[in-house]
Amino acid sequence: MWLSYTVEKFMVEEFACVGLDWWEHTAIDGSLYRPTETAVGRGNPGKTMVKLGWEAKYKMRDVVRLMVEGRWLIDRE
Repeated sequence: MWLSYTVEKFMVEEFACVGLDWWEHTAIDGSLYRPTETAVGRGNPGKTMVKLGWEAKYKMRDVVRLMVEGRWLIDRE
């Protein structure tokens, strides 16, 4: 079984890592939507599991945290 997350959920987690409310720091511009934009984009990891024997070890929240921490370390240098 796999989980799907919206871009909004990703941003909520990302901004929460640094103690911010994402809604106060972003803007949505409807003119940037593509006419053929799908309502929900999802990947199916089933093929990867079968062909490569690979399965994700981290949840989305953990990946976001690692990305934010990694960026923070780069910016400190």
